[in-house]
Amino acid sequence: MCETDDIRQAPIAVVGMACRTAGAEDADALWKLIVEERRAIGPVPDGRLPGVDPGPVSTGPLQAALLEEADGFDAEFFEISRRMAAWMDPHQRMLLELTWHALEDAGMAPHTLRGQDVAVFTAAAMSDYRERMVAAGRVDSAALPGTLMTFVANRVSYQFDWTGPSYAMDSACATGLSVLAPAISGLRTGEFPLAAVMAANLTSNGFYTSSALRARALSPTGDSVPFSSRHDGYIRGEGGVCLLLKRLDDALASGDPIHAVIRGVGLAHSGRAGGLTGSEAEPQTRLITRTAETCGVPLSSIGYLEAHGTGTGADSAEITGLANALAAQAEAPAAAAGPDSKLWIGTIKANIGHLEMAAGLVGVVKTILVLRHDTIPGIAGLDRPDPAIDWGDLPLALPERAVAWPAGNAVRRVAVNSFGIGGSLACAIIEDPPVPLVTLASPPQDRPMPVPVPLSAAGPKALKQLAARMERRLAVEGDTVLAPIAWTLQNGRDGLSERRVITATGLRQLCDGLHAIAHDQPHTAVATPTDFTGLKTLETQGARLAADWLNGTPVDWSLLWERRPAKYSRLPGYPFQRRHHWFDARASPVS
Repeated sequence: MCETDDIRQAPIAVVGMACRTAGAEDADALWKLIVEERRAIGPVPDGRLPGVDPGPVSTGPLQAALLEEADGFDAEFFEISRRMAAWMDPHQRMLLELTWHALEDAGMAPHTLRGQDVAVFTAAAMSDYRERMVAAGRVDSAALPGTLMTFVANRVSYQFDWTGPSYAMDSACATGLSVLAPAISGLRTGEFPLAAVMAANLTSNGFYTSSALRARALSPTGDSVPFSSRHDGYIRGEGGVCLLLKRLDDALASGDPIHAVIRGVGLAHSGRAGGLTGSEAEPQTRLITRTAETCGVPLSSIGYLEAHGTGTGADSAEITGLANALAAQAEAPAAAAGPDSKLWIGTIKANIGHLEMAAGLVGVVKTILVLRHDTIPGIAGLDRPDPAIDWGDLPLALPERAVAWPAGNAVRRVAVNSFGIGGSLACAIIEDPPVPLVTLASPPQDRPMPVPVPLSAAGPKALKQLAARMERRLAVEGDTVLAPIAWTLQNGRDGLSERRVITATGLRQLCDGLHAIAHDQPHTAVATPTDFTGLKTLETQGARLAADWLNGTPVDWSLLWERRPAKYSRLPGYPFQRRHHWFDARASPVS
């Protein structure tokens, strides 16, 4: 393999991940929703989509998968005025929060990246919020940066003081995967060391929904299930995703957490096939074949496909395209790499609707969770597969219920498909991380040593909520060692204004301290900026660093460690204190 091929095929690590969808505030909640085969789809509340007019097409209450707090945002946390927040497109608001959570997930303190060449690539197209302003006849100078689509990316770069490339893309529903392409290319060539790839989809005006219903793109019944006999159009969904990407060799050298490895992404267009708004099987066959070849992997090594699968007539074309790609191999495989020697096909749209601009990236999140939990979930609501889909005699299957897929000696690979209404196509191939995403023990010690564990938030209420979240996570997941948690909170978080330090020799003492903070109770192991008593069992250097940190002084926590633990610990994200921010409604706390 020549050096050019090495660059083109250099694997990319997903080192940070955050998401939010209908029915799920984070990836853990999303997995629970998926594996329980729940559908976070329901009637659209009155007033949620001003100006919506289903017309003569709809046959029942309008259905969608909506966030409970689409207008909620913690403007004070990001030091944004309430006026600016009110006129800011909710896509920008959501992506600021998701970027912060993705950095926490990666164990990267935001202040350590200021002024760095971090790239930002976002999916952005429709602005329901701008259309809402136009319909209301309202305008404000804050709407200029608030509604221009370029600020969906540029706002994030500005907020975090990142100096790498920063732009928004639009290839309709293929954009969520398409934004991976410039990120992967730039990482491979060394243009930047870290990329934030993100997308959000929120609805706040009825124009697009009305036109899509009349065009028979949306389900008039709200009962549509992809790949089933009940498919009469797609169901709109809300949510967003942020992924942090690095070259795999850089991530391994830095000791970053690695959720999965992206082998590559392919982009294409259907040309005139399928018409202006549709797609046919042949372009999809070409794309998935070329993507696998470019990644240097055989199609038969893929065990799961997160399909575009919207609940429209395009579902059968997608299956046919995949089947033709498998059949066209030099030696047609008698088996695929998934459970029972099959290639399994699923779609998250059955659970959370179609996230349109963000659909591809939330599909990536699902495949990462499939690999993490060794399970291919059943397709929610799939009671009877569509009899019109021709499976042929190839090893393709739909999971009508959960299918176990344990890790083995061979690397497991998955693919994700996305198609845009204008003909754009995207396909990504992803595989297992090189090491399990687990917390490893620190070097053994002769005796337990007390460790300072810092915890901070922007205010007292958020601090109590954060402590409660962490106590619950540790109780549920049962981490066995303290060191990775302490290291992560020392080095992977920014120190915010409300601070505490817990002195702990083990997880039990840490949980006791977290419980005390959560309930605003004093504890002998908890130190505050006005009471250092909780530091008395620490050695001199640890006590000094902890006291300085409590007083707001930057400290170098690594001085306490001979060597860092082998892994960062996965901990809960920051509990944002959201308020309602619509330009046409008074800001108020989110209930």
